[in-house]
Amino acid sequence: MLTIHGVPFSAHTRKAIVVAIEKNIAYTIEPVVPLTPPSGWHELSPLGHIPVVEEDGFSLADSSVICLYLERRHPQPSLYPTDAREYAQALWIEEFVDSGLQQHVLRGLLLQRVFAPKFLKRAPDEALIRTSLTEMIPPRLAYLEKSLNKEYFAGDTFSVADITVASILVNYHYAGETLDAVAYPRLAQHLRRVLLRDSFRKALQQELPAAESVGGLDLGLLHGLGY
Repeated sequence: MLTIHGVPFSAHTRKAIVVAIEKNIAYTIEPVVPLTPPSGWHELSPLGHIPVVEEDGFSLADSSVICLYLERRHPQPSLYPTDAREYAQALWIEEFVDSGLQQHVLRGLLLQRVFAPKFLKRAPDEALIRTSLTEMIPPRLAYLEKSLNKEYFAGDTFSVADITVASILVNYHYAGETLDAVAYPRLAQHLRRVLLRDSFRKALQQELPAAESVGGLDLGLLHGLGY
C-alpha cells in the first residue's frame, strides 16, 4: 500500500492525494508537519518538504516527481496528455505554480497569517503579506487566467496541471483570500468545476477535520461548496 507522509491541507500533499484517488490507488496518510517534523525526517525528505511517499520499501520526495511516479506505476486513467505540446504545457503550468506562485501563497500568506503565530509564536510579517498580495500574486493569477483558453489547462482533458492550480487556490482561500471572479472569471469557473470532481470532493472531505483542528484557516470556500 502507498503511504503518503504529509498533512492533507498542504497544497503539495493534496496534489498527491488527488492523483492517487483519480487512479484508484489505495493509500494511507502518515501525518507530518514540516515545522515540527518527526525524528529522522530528513532521511525520507532531504529538503525537509512534504509530501513523501513510501511503497514496498521505496521512498520518494517532491510532489511533481511523486505524481509522475504514480502515472508510470498506474498509467490509467492518465493525468498527462499524450500530445507532446500539451504534455509540455501541463508540466509548465505545474512548474509555474510550484516555482512561481506557491511560495507567495504558502510563505507569503498562509505561513504569516496562520502558522507563524500558531506554531512559531511569531507575529505575521505584514510587509511580506502586503507585497505578496499587491505585487507577487496578482500577475501570476493573471497569467493563469490568460493561459486557460479552454476548459482545462493542457488540451481537452483533465490533467496534473488542473490539479496543481486548484490545489494552490484552495490554500489561497485558506489564507483568507478569495479569488476575484471579476478579474479572473475563467480561473474562478475552473476552480469551482475542479473542486466538484469526485477526487477533490473525497480529498477535501478527508482533509476537512484536520483543517478545522488547526484553527485560523478560512474554510469559507469549502463550506460554500457544501462541505
